[in-house]
Amino acid sequence: MQDDERMSKPEPIMNCSALPCPLVRKSSRRWSFPLRASLVILHSSLVIFSASAAIDRTKKPAPDPAPAASFPDYKTETLPNGLKVFVIEDDRKPTVTFRLVIRSGSIFDGAKNGTAKFVAELINRGTAKRDAAAFALETDSIGMALEADAGPDSIGISASGLTKYTGKILDLFTDAVFHAAFPAEQFAKIQRQSLSALEEEKQQPAKLAAKLTGKVLYGEHPYGAYLTPAAVQAITRDDLIAFHREHFVPNNATLAIVGDVKTADILAEIKRAFGDWKPGDPKKIKMAAPPEMRGVTIHLLDRPGSVQSNIVIVRPGPARANPDTPELNILNATLGGGFSGRLFQNLREKHGWTYGAYSAFSMLKHGGAFQAHAETRNEVTAPAVIETLKEIARLGDEPVPKNEIALQRQYNVGNYLLSLESSARTAQRVQDIDLYGLPADFYKTYARRMATTTPAQVQALAKKHLNPADLAIIVVGEAKEVQPALEKIGKVTVYDQDLKPVAR
Repeated sequence: MQDDERMSKPEPIMNCSALPCPLVRKSSRRWSFPLRASLVILHSSLVIFSASAAIDRTKKPAPDPAPAASFPDYKTETLPNGLKVFVIEDDRKPTVTFRLVIRSGSIFDGAKNGTAKFVAELINRGTAKRDAAAFALETDSIGMALEADAGPDSIGISASGLTKYTGKILDLFTDAVFHAAFPAEQFAKIQRQSLSALEEEKQQPAKLAAKLTGKVLYGEHPYGAYLTPAAVQAITRDDLIAFHREHFVPNNATLAIVGDVKTADILAEIKRAFGDWKPGDPKKIKMAAPPEMRGVTIHLLDRPGSVQSNIVIVRPGPARANPDTPELNILNATLGGGFSGRLFQNLREKHGWTYGAYSAFSMLKHGGAFQAHAETRNEVTAPAVIETLKEIARLGDEPVPKNEIALQRQYNVGNYLLSLESSARTAQRVQDIDLYGLPADFYKTYARRMATTTPAQVQALAKKHLNPADLAIIVVGEAKEVQPALEKIGKVTVYDQDLKPVAR
């Protein structure tokens, strides 16, 4: 029945035929539209009023339970050349995203630290078929985005655009992946930019703190490596070509497709586009073990003239395949995941020492780390360190109140469910299952596990992963201002801005 037909035959709103009722005419003529509309509004108001009267607005409504399965289904197929393909159908938007993961990241740089980073930055800066300008012009003409980034464990290359341009997107995408030329002029430009960025980082305390943190935590392990001017200048274009030739092979890669596609149709196109990609024999590497962290150590990078300190408290953490990841999210959120975290409430709201204080677990394939960080004025650097250590210890010493845990559960589950709107994020998670050896249902149960995390679980995980007796305190600030107070906490090792220890 059409809408106008329903309007011409309204249902009676109230039965007053047995009573004198001024709202009903004793004739066969239909009610006028204004009268019918008024009655509808009156009825709706009565319904809303009745519903409102039944709601106790002094109490916060209980959240809905987390969905039993909160991750899309996907299909998996491995091509004869070894390329593993994942397809996630999502017809909410007429777009498609392709994401290729090469299972070799910066830990494969060897002596030429920065090689994987340069490969990723130059992957779309010219190919054997198209120079950089032509490649950019063609991607822009169809509104296509092509991005690449290198992490410690992998290189990710993603391409996205409107589904109607799928064929053209695949053509440009595979051209960049298969035929990257690493043009000499583009390589030289990237080198200059990197050297300039390294010089600027000396004026960025957060960047200096991150480098010193990696050095202290990982030692000679590749996860602790960082770029230096000498390393940038040592890389050659031939190094990039060799890295690409060795690691960009299908049996060292996965491909995820998310978007408005049909699995059978897109797999046929993928087989045409990637089927001739020749497999290879990517090398394996041996890595030095990270140093064992025993006791509390303090590391101070002297930055003369600083009026504030960057503080990082760090200790080894679990690897990405750790089975407790969903529950660790609730633990971390309670300590320093945001405005409601204990570090923020203590250091900012209670003491007014900082604009913000946060914590995080960084989980990688071969290890991980826990970090808590804040920026404070010089005169309160040591007190801020002490309060942070107290909050870390408190999580293991006493259970978190149920209402506090409930708040963090709701927030984290909501954030996770919202993140499923991102096609690129969904593609990454599917590929993470393969890259890090996660259980197949890891993300299917992710929200439910966070939603059911208990205070006892949080306390047990804090005892397991946040032992305050074994950690490192990293501070970037002016040594003469902050070192005396830090010495009262423990012995301080001082470094210059090149991360070299300074003689006492």
